[in-house]
Amino acid sequence: MGGLKNEFGVDAVPDTSLVELAYSHADKVGRITLNRSRYANALSADLVEALIDAVQACLDKKVELLVLRGHGAIFCGGFDLRGLDQETDASLAYRFLRLETLLQSIHYAPCQTLVYAQGAVSGAGADLMAACRKRLVAPDASFRFPGIRFGILLGTNRLLSLIGEKAYGVLLEQQKINSGLAVQLGLAQGLAQDVDVDALIEAEYASLKRIPEPTRRQLFAANTRQAAVDMGILAKTVTEPGLKARMQAYWEEAKAAARR
Repeated sequence: MGGLKNEFGVDAVPDTSLVELAYSHADKVGRITLNRSRYANALSADLVEALIDAVQACLDKKVELLVLRGHGAIFCGGFDLRGLDQETDASLAYRFLRLETLLQSIHYAPCQTLVYAQGAVSGAGADLMAACRKRLVAPDASFRFPGIRFGILLGTNRLLSLIGEKAYGVLLEQQKINSGLAVQLGLAQGLAQDVDVDALIEAEYASLKRIPEPTRRQLFAANTRQAAVDMGILAKTVTEPGLKARMQAYWEEAKAAARR
């Protein structure tokens, strides 16, 4: 899959602007970094496929801690809405289903998952963060879930499990959640400066090692029954006719608001 490169391997590309994803796995820690900062690390179809491959590559190595980060000012700007004119209802529906496949591969991973999110994280980027078990945010982080505006229910049950019935207000009122509120709600579990993240990763792994590895895997596999339900909810919303038109209307409104 294009864009999937091992940042320490022989396939590394000298011009890092061409590498949309970097990953490595060493000492039982897998690290995946979104490297598409010129587009706010937005999730294109290719990047989602590269992420699915990278997660699987790390899991195949039986990592015990999987770390997600985003290069640049923003962890992930969400679903890449550029090129909507070339999409169809069917192609967009497929992209969302593959996105949920990615989110479930992380949410139900048989290892600890840790994410560090910074900047204005939107939509599917916020869902990517919510899919992880340990969620740390930068002081400048903020989160929005605009997918409901064009009829998409992506990761709704995961959000409900994290913040309870307050999720209805976040979604229906389109609330913008700053870093402090994210911690207060339970969307995030702590604030961290970027310079502290490597130390936090080491501390998280050291803490994991106190629990036998087979026990951890059994714990992480304990609640997978929701996966089919979440995929079904998403499938119902993405197959409603007019998906492309709804997304185009949202995109034009968002661009107009940015110009004001």
